[in-house]
Amino acid sequence: MDAGLDRPAARSPPMIRIAIAGAGAIAERAHVPALAGVAEAQIVAIQTRTAAKAERIARTLAIGPKVYSDFDEMLSRERPDAVGIFTPNNLHCEFTLKALNAGAHVLVEKPMAPTAADARKMVDAAAKAGRVLMVAMQRRFGGIERAIKEALTSGAIGKPNFIRARLSHGGPHLWAPGQNWFTTASEAGGGAMLDLGVHVADLAIWFIGELDSVSGQVGTLAKQIEVDDTGAMILHFKSGALGVVEASWSSLPPLSAIEIYGSEGRVMAGYPRNDISILKSDGTPAPGFSREDVMSRFDPRDLLAPSRALAENFIAAIQGRAQPSPDGIDGLRAVEAIDACYRSSRTGTRIKLPLDS
Repeated sequence: MDAGLDRPAARSPPMIRIAIAGAGAIAERAHVPALAGVAEAQIVAIQTRTAAKAERIARTLAIGPKVYSDFDEMLSRERPDAVGIFTPNNLHCEFTLKALNAGAHVLVEKPMAPTAADARKMVDAAAKAGRVLMVAMQRRFGGIERAIKEALTSGAIGKPNFIRARLSHGGPHLWAPGQNWFTTASEAGGGAMLDLGVHVADLAIWFIGELDSVSGQVGTLAKQIEVDDTGAMILHFKSGALGVVEASWSSLPPLSAIEIYGSEGRVMAGYPRNDISILKSDGTPAPGFSREDVMSRFDPRDLLAPSRALAENFIAAIQGRAQPSPDGIDGLRAVEAIDACYRSSRTGTRIKLPLDS
């Protein structure tokens, strides 16, 4: 008799029931299809100010979720295991605190909050509730970015001493038409630096390490809007390294680029998009990181792959199979850098981290 017949059948992990808040462009194009593609997850409800958007998204899913206009009602009726919060920035903290208080895990769109003070409230609430809090800074899962992280971790270019990272395009109206909250100060809390700069600030910290201080300048140079359309900041790392982060909504054609210089070589990525070179000091490719190696091992050409990987990590973290990344602390550090940049721009001074309030 086969001894294997006496073994109990392996149990499938329980389905994670997810409620979604917000049905804008990023939810419709990235987060909803990514979460719906995870076998152990089911989207059971969508809440939004515009019912037609939620209903359109609901029709694309195999099991149509319920549509709500009120977030509190959705939480109380559905009692979801997890909540995805993809709303305007000013609602991130409020909705996250409510979801955590209801016992749900949270995936919140970047920036996790407009200010470091609100971001810290979210981190503290997640710790108190014992729930997963993840921030949708999915660029960590991009092929180019993962290759850079592995190269740095392996010492391929020695000790990094300088990073320059830029993320820029023509503005949110080009990819999210009609979503005017992006340029409304009361709803967005900031402009290009908060929207785009938070991505590259997170990457810079992930690549190089914790920050000591920040100085920066933002301005509204090309658009008639309430928030900044251009900004730059200087990062001072605890390691002694320096960095420059640039963000713009007034830059066409768009550019996403990263340069890192180390004691034994350099990384240059994004010139053009999805191209990368990781070279030793003599100009030869770092072993294991030639362009061909990177393209075969990390393949950056699937532009939705980072969102899918983020969704998979979120579900795995809820199930205890993975560490959440980026977690609430990562989100807080990125927002704190941007908050410090805005303070520096207002005061003309270098801002020490962590912020006092």
